[in-house]
Amino acid sequence: MKRSFKTVLLSLIIVIMSVTMAAPALAYVPYNTYNYNYYGETVGSPSGYVPEKIYLAEDLGISSIHSPTDIYVSPDEEIYFLDLGGDNARGRMCIFDKNFKLIREFKKLTDIDGSDYYMNNPSGVTVDKDGYIYICDTDNGALLKLTKDGQIVMKYKQPGDDVFDESYTYQPFKVVIGINGAAYVISKGCLDGILEFDVEGNFVRFFGAPKVQLNIGDYFLMYWRQIFRAFYGEEADENFVTFVPTEFENVDIDENGFIFSTVIASESSIDEVSKLNFTGSNVLSPTTKSTKKITDSLSKNYGDLETLGKDNDNNFVDIVVDDDGFFSILDSKLSKIFEYDAEGNLVFVYGGAGQQMGTMIQGSAMAKLGTKTLITDKIGCSITVYELSDYGQYLHDAVVLYNKGLYSEAEPLWREVLRYNANSDIAHVGIGKVYYMNGQYKEAMNEFKLANDRENYSRSFELYRKDYIRSNFGLFMTLILILIILVVLWRFFGKKIINSIKEKKEGGVQ
Repeated sequence: MKRSFKTVLLSLIIVIMSVTMAAPALAYVPYNTYNYNYYGETVGSPSGYVPEKIYLAEDLGISSIHSPTDIYVSPDEEIYFLDLGGDNARGRMCIFDKNFKLIREFKKLTDIDGSDYYMNNPSGVTVDKDGYIYICDTDNGALLKLTKDGQIVMKYKQPGDDVFDESYTYQPFKVVIGINGAAYVISKGCLDGILEFDVEGNFVRFFGAPKVQLNIGDYFLMYWRQIFRAFYGEEADENFVTFVPTEFENVDIDENGFIFSTVIASESSIDEVSKLNFTGSNVLSPTTKSTKKITDSLSKNYGDLETLGKDNDNNFVDIVVDDDGFFSILDSKLSKIFEYDAEGNLVFVYGGAGQQMGTMIQGSAMAKLGTKTLITDKIGCSITVYELSDYGQYLHDAVVLYNKGLYSEAEPLWREVLRYNANSDIAHVGIGKVYYMNGQYKEAMNEFKLANDRENYSRSFELYRKDYIRSNFGLFMTLILILIILVVLWRFFGKKIINSIKEKKEGGVQ
């Protein structure tokens, strides 16, 4: 009996060790990680990113940090950091190398005429391919172009009165540089869209104006407002709600020139996250997603779906796109980062509100450094670094191969993803595509069913049906031939057989 108990106990230990060794190692994170299923319900998920380190002022070699406003990583992996600190407490820029070692700190710049120039609430920074730095000096109403030694070489011209009315104050807030050298600028309070400037600093046009979504009641109010204005003039507007587009909050650009943008969420706003082409049209469409949700409206939504439409609506203060087409948005209210693939499928959610490493009090800006994500905490006065986890790396690599059409090469990576997360819709779709391309339509149907991908399931079923009929054509033709023969025989001999049976029955009765 004792020997039996020891044997059972030893067996249990071996099984537990085997399972533990076979299961992927998951790092602890101080926040909930999840995704959404087909119905928009929260489903637990491994973390795609794990907190690596938090940098305070003393770690960065500077005296203090006070309200960071932006962070940017240049192509040569230098980190540009804007802050409202410095001796004059109006603004400064720090440059660090990729290991966060201070290269230079600018508490003042050198103006074009050689005099000292002090920034006043600098809020946006970027660097072009030639190494020139661009700063949105917000409260000075200036977009600056300068060298790495702090020498201003150009100040972009402010748009004239023909662009803005006299009551508007131009305040450049965020900026990106296009592949042709044009500057795309967000100005605080501007509802007409992103401002585009040419390489000479001249205003060219408004770009991608935000849209509003109106319901039947809104149109009814607008109709009555027109009637009242006919009698009472513009004074009637005071009694009606004015429907105006929301302003842009942040912007980024990819290597192909597509501009990614976010707007402040409101009851009437739509396209809070956009990917704008040259004409300013949003090309992020739910119809292109490989993991479609139950309705188009659910597929269009970004950020945290549980807070959507509530008082604590999503507030996307930054957006960043990496070299592989993944784009991330930072929600300052939740202090969470939502990462999506090039099709707009949610892949990771990480971060959260708090004061331990990996969480933030109020995230304010975001940048990408290779596989790392850098987040500034406006109130916590710090920079938090997140590193891509093993699970995240498998999924990233699989998505990259998938988007290139290399479905077979991506298959082993998708299977690694499923080892970590058996509920990954995007992984099931990826494996389903492998089966589909290999003509294994029945297996593809099973994967698409697990991912609730009804469109690809229907395509696979149609081809499976055709393939099944084609493979069993000989059998079908044989059965049809036998049926025809039986019909012919019945036609010629059926009556004789029936009469013969009747005669036998009548003879038997006699």
